Amino acid sequence: MLCKKVTLSAFWWPVAKLMSASGLVSSALEPVPILQAGGQKGFLNMPRVSLAMPVYNGENYIEEALASILAQDFGDFELIITDNASTDRTEEICRTNASVDSRIRYHRHERNLGAAPNYNSGYELATGEYLKWCAHDDNLSANYLSECVKALDADPEASLAFGRTECIDEDSNPIETVGAAIPSLDGLDAAERFGKVIRFSGTCFEIFGLYRMDTLRRTTLHRLYYGSDRGLLAEIALLGKYVLCENAVFYNREHASRSINIDDKRVRRQWQFADGANKASFEHWSLMSHLFEIAWRHPEVAPRSKALGQVASHVFTGRQISRYGLELVGAVSPNAQQWMRRKALGLEKAPSV
Repeated sequence: MLCKKVTLSAFWWPVAKLMSASGLVSSALEPVPILQAGGQKGFLNMPRVSLAMPVYNGENYIEEALASILAQDFGDFELIITDNASTDRTEEICRTNASVDSRIRYHRHERNLGAAPNYNSGYELATGEYLKWCAHDDNLSANYLSECVKALDADPEASLAFGRTECIDEDSNPIETVGAAIPSLDGLDAAERFGKVIRFSGTCFEIFGLYRMDTLRRTTLHRLYYGSDRGLLAEIALLGKYVLCENAVFYNREHASRSINIDDKRVRRQWQFADGANKASFEHWSLMSHLFEIAWRHPEVAPRSKALGQVASHVFTGRQISRYGLELVGAVSPNAQQWMRRKALGLEKAPSV
């Protein structure tokens, strides 16, 4: 097993470093810079829960999201809003709410950094024992925090607690669930939890659950490639148990401007990291490299041979190999990449490269 473990690492590490050096992709082996937004840590009365809300031009839904947070029956929290230099009424709405509720801290970046650095800046500013990222367009049931805090308090081995998901439309009307939640991880050891989350292809609703901060500090956080939340959720599963709080509800809003509705990979990359707009997007290669890194860096919770084996059993499937190939084609000719995708659905004429 030792020989297999070393071989996997020796093969994929140089591949990832070569991709990074080429300038085509930000390496999943390099952490996203965590940028302070001007606040200070170390308050005398630290809250139990930190809520971090990254936002850019969220005027359409942020008032409703704030109202659902401020209506929580668990009040021992701070709400840290990190604004990626919004150009609409987001700043006005946030400052108005902060002026009447001292639990709200508003921080505005000088420019749009992209989603990943903005998510991480909220984490860096947090002072609580637990942390939850909050989307500006989603809502919570009034008992969401109390149920999740109770679950983490009850089980020191739990790293993440989250409620069940119900979907709503632009007008907050209930709709059919868009996507899927991660199946139960009960009864699995660390490597098995890691593998199950890796192989799951759902919507990552759980990224908006409540995390134990001590566990988050051991992770790689959000990276510069789109879809790095899958890597973070896999790492969290490796480090501890997931707990589903059935009585709490996460209201996930479906609307046209959500990032998951962006088809163009280059646009998605810019959404994730504002300075990466002119580079090719290697989402699947980056996630693969990230997963191998995670498997290697936590031998204290799972033998490297088992964790690396879970990654290998995923990346060496036919489906994944075809994705890696498509991304390499896309680096040379995006038109050819799109044609190859469409060809699977019907007859297409070959594009000019």
